[in-house]
Amino acid sequence: MIDLEDSHHTASIRPKIMTTDSTATYHHGNLRAELLQTAARTLQQMGVDKFSMRAISRDLGVSQSAPFRHFKDKNELLVALAIGGFQRLTQAQQQAKEGLQPPDTLIATGIAYVDFACNNPELFKLMFGSHIENRGPDHFPELCAAGDEAYAELYLTIQQGIDQASFRNRPVEKVAFAAWSMVHGLASLSLEGTATNIPTEAKHALIRSSLEIFLHGVGN
Repeated sequence: MIDLEDSHHTASIRPKIMTTDSTATYHHGNLRAELLQTAARTLQQMGVDKFSMRAISRDLGVSQSAPFRHFKDKNELLVALAIGGFQRLTQAQQQAKEGLQPPDTLIATGIAYVDFACNNPELFKLMFGSHIENRGPDHFPELCAAGDEAYAELYLTIQQGIDQASFRNRPVEKVAFAAWSMVHGLASLSLEGTATNIPTEAKHALIRSSLEIFLHGVGN
């Protein structure tokens, strides 16, 4: 099969000779996108501890070397998955608070945050866990930027509440961090703690009541 992304290496597009492991070296279409899709599915099904480039290659029907044209190693692939996760989290928060005003925006953002974690547990653990090596800005600035954008949605929600006098005029950095700590804690409890078996409606009610208590402390 053919990877069109790599066709510039040949005078004409032609099939690659089959390798000894009976899989094609090249793959049709956008191999990088297909790698990410398959990797995301594998991560969700198996978790990061059992995640392997070999399994992804096998599922796609390509040689074991094919993924390394797009990701130099497993860690780089995990980084790409985490970046995509942060982008999706950002979008979920944006959509949840669309058309709302503070303080409803904070509650909607918090519910969207926890729902994302519950719907994508292994991805969420990857995004905030320690499985990615050298995840600082010196090595993977794009990953840090994606995480900052996701956090910025909560930050902007707090800033808007202060600007509109819905929240008390306190340092936005402190209020935003306190709100994020609560929301992230609720998400972690929903995945690993005592709230794992709570139905969705009850979970939303718990998030709402928790944030209402928080709002009672910061609201006017």
